[in-house]
Amino acid sequence: MIKFCVWDVGNVIYDYSLEPLHQWVAEKTLDKQLFEARKGKFSFNDYMRGNVSYDKVCQDLEEFYSVPHNLKNKLEINKALHQGVGAHYRETRQVMLELDKKGIKNCVLSNALPILATTARVDDIIPPERRFTSYELGLLKPEPEIYDAVRERLGCEFKEMMFVDDKPKNVLTAQKLGIQGIVFNANTVVAEIGRVIGGNQPILNSRGGR
Repeated sequence: MIKFCVWDVGNVIYDYSLEPLHQWVAEKTLDKQLFEARKGKFSFNDYMRGNVSYDKVCQDLEEFYSVPHNLKNKLEINKALHQGVGAHYRETRQVMLELDKKGIKNCVLSNALPILATTARVDDIIPPERRFTSYELGLLKPEPEIYDAVRERLGCEFKEMMFVDDKPKNVLTAQKLGIQGIVFNANTVVAEIGRVIGGNQPILNSRGGR
């Protein structure tokens, strides 16, 4: 029986895009060709693991994209990253609330940028002890250890967990461990979760838009 549903955040709880950051870099870079060649290739992994500070990741980004250092850059990068947070998926929240009614506890597990820690807006559904981030665990999806760390903290077995993520590689690793995995799609998530938890009736009477 499923006891926990573990959700990703970006592009599962809400739309997320790095395009505002890329637009900012395009305006600031001293080398347009370098930017175009490297666009989207900058890695936030060390920051998401909690291994480097926000100041350091900003410095690394400046160097990677040939952006002149400026004291304002940290604030502007922060703003651009927050502007990447788009509309919250109504479907996700609806399913969370219905699962909660059924006694299935919602959780989040995100490869997260620490400065975006408060953007999920699920505090009324998911308490702090069931919100897990890469920078707190020092691990990144799809490393198997991160799923095991969550399982241990929840005090359950893998077969009692359901995992929803927009990246197939993250879901595949979860499935290999025995977790019920679902690749997120707003149009099918209601039916997919209904299939996993069983029963002939849909978990929602109807699916609303965002």
